[in-house]
Amino acid sequence: MPILKCWPDDGGRFITLPLVRTRDPATGAHNMGIYRMQVYDRSTTGMHMQIQKGGAFHHVDAERESKPLDIAVALGGDPALILSAIIPLPEGIDEAGFAGVMRGRATPMSKAKTVDIRIPAHAEFVIEGQLKPGERRLEGPFGDHFGHYSGAADFPVFQVKAITRKRNPVYPATVVGKPPQEDRALGDAAQLATKPLIRLMRKEVRDMWSYYESGFHNLLVVSVDSRYSREQMKTAFGILGEGQLSLTKVMVLVDSQTDPSDIKSVVRAISRNFRVEPDFRLLARTAQDTLDFTGDAFQHGSKMVLDATGYGHEPERVDGPQLRFDPAALSSAIVKHRLLCDNILAMQVKSGYPKQRELLERAVNDPRARSLKAVVLVSEDVDIEDDVALIWGIFTRFDCALDVIFTEQRFVGITPVFSGVMGIDATWKPGYQKPLEMDPDIVRLVDRKWDKYWA
Repeated sequence: MPILKCWPDDGGRFITLPLVRTRDPATGAHNMGIYRMQVYDRSTTGMHMQIQKGGAFHHVDAERESKPLDIAVALGGDPALILSAIIPLPEGIDEAGFAGVMRGRATPMSKAKTVDIRIPAHAEFVIEGQLKPGERRLEGPFGDHFGHYSGAADFPVFQVKAITRKRNPVYPATVVGKPPQEDRALGDAAQLATKPLIRLMRKEVRDMWSYYESGFHNLLVVSVDSRYSREQMKTAFGILGEGQLSLTKVMVLVDSQTDPSDIKSVVRAISRNFRVEPDFRLLARTAQDTLDFTGDAFQHGSKMVLDATGYGHEPERVDGPQLRFDPAALSSAIVKHRLLCDNILAMQVKSGYPKQRELLERAVNDPRARSLKAVVLVSEDVDIEDDVALIWGIFTRFDCALDVIFTEQRFVGITPVFSGVMGIDATWKPGYQKPLEMDPDIVRLVDRKWDKYWA
């Protein structure tokens, strides 16, 4: 098989579009998800089952009983089948069945040869085998959709028993990396398909959107039609308890008139409606996306909610740009700055500058900055004039509990209260995973052959 190595520092070759079929050890219900598979040798691969995935839950349950978990991996399928494997469906719903709902006819299924699992009958290849209890092996690194490498870590080992295929099969693959990549279309289609499910459960939700620019999980905007004071916060906490949405790092709440998928409208809502003291919520010491490297430990991190609905108070009047000083005067490390919607300041900092936290503290405490809502620091490799690059550079590079500060912080009883200007240190820091850069030789090779690829 033409199995890809996508990025220069990848740990090896990876199967990147596998439809991994498992069964619940207790109920027998099937699950299908896409979990990358690093090829170790002719008979073993890694199985990168991230937290909050159905297959990972099946593996946990099998290991608790000291039993192997049977797996059948289908390579290839129609768009509905591939899309259903990405959609974060409720536990216990078979994605192959959901694919039938989307396409309007059932997914043809067959029985695997060596394991008791039903597989899509039209797959190009089927790889069958097991995960043995307690067996782990170092998997990764891998250039992933956060635009950085996901670090090497121990994951289950897939022991291959059999491979079957069509005659003249087509090998499917996808390439992920710094957004936008191919997964943008898949992710956007998945959230369009799941929005009606959320609205069915939460009547006050009008719309919602996860930003591919942030790696999806890092920024979720929810439009809420609040019917009583602070209902929007109830909505936020409820959504943060729903399946893969629980991996959201930053949630922004906006009113029912704001389009969550329009970043300019969202920033405008924050600029006019967000007030730090009543509208900021921090959730520290939570589980976080397996790919996130900003927390204090693997799969650990924190979350924050910004309420920009404006419910209960009039929108703040902002008459033109609120920048009262030249940010370059704060430090010679400031390369460039950009003012977003009059009162949110983004500043690009020189690579390798070691005192970014001190710089941020100086900025949020400067009396001339009191008219600003927020100050954000990003690294020099982030083009702050480009919206896609700026969203990526901000939301993939900070932990809410570790890297967000305010002008003032105090306690009222046991409640932490924040006020003043919010500062976010979204610079790249030692210990973070490297951002993805393609080998210059590969870039030159593709440039040289580009006209031939489409001949």
